Amino acid sequence: MIQFKNKISLLYFIGTLIIILNIGVSCKTATFQKSEVTSLIVVDSLETDTNISNKIKVYKTKLDSSMKEVIGYSEQMLEKGTPESLLGNFFSDILLEHIKFAYTDSIHGLAAMSLLNNGGFRTSLPKGEILIEHIFQLMPFDNEVVILEVKGSTLMKLFDIIAQKGGMPVGGLRIILEATSWKNAKIEGQDVVREGNYILVTSDYLAMGGDGLDFLSENTRYIRTGLLVRDVFIECISNLTKQGRTINPQKDGRVSYE
Repeated sequence: MIQFKNKISLLYFIGTLIIILNIGVSCKTATFQKSEVTSLIVVDSLETDTNISNKIKVYKTKLDSSMKEVIGYSEQMLEKGTPESLLGNFFSDILLEHIKFAYTDSIHGLAAMSLLNNGGFRTSLPKGEILIEHIFQLMPFDNEVVILEVKGSTLMKLFDIIAQKGGMPVGGLRIILEATSWKNAKIEGQDVVREGNYILVTSDYLAMGGDGLDFLSENTRYIRTGLLVRDVFIECISNLTKQGRTINPQKDGRVSYE
């Protein structure tokens, strides 16, 4: 059974289904080749196009309305950057917190960190009211949240990449960089050791080798959550609002230079 985490995902699915079904009707109409029914084909195609247009219009109206839904409030503009940023810190933290709560049994008490990529953020998050459309603009890709169990030796390769890039959005990790290398790293206060086991919460794009992270295939567990990263962001911001909280992250030196 297909599950939808929010109504936006459901509306996109319904809209796509409408288009597919109607294209199917159009294709059947186009199979008639006899000259005596040429006029019928033209009329039927026009009727089909009108039907598609009307159905899409209804769907688009509902979607536009949902996109304008206010889900939160940000005390400041959040922009991406390195070695850390307000945008990266906020979304890395809420992603990690959400998965640690929802997938406690899968984490088995292991120290956990989250990882996102600056390239995945397509814009900034504005100050003031946050709409659902802001999150779609920020992250338009349908990337899925995945949970990896990896050895410390694999994470050390990741730390090399973080250092070479001058920082990446992370949660649960504190790492000290020196030029394009790293000197020390702790996950949830624990030193990372080569033979230790750790949890990495990230996107399927990065887990499958995106951004030069091919070595993440060296995981001992790969758990698909079925959750879109974007949907988790929407849910977490909505939950903050229900708790009477606003978006107001700070830089805390999680990625720093010595």
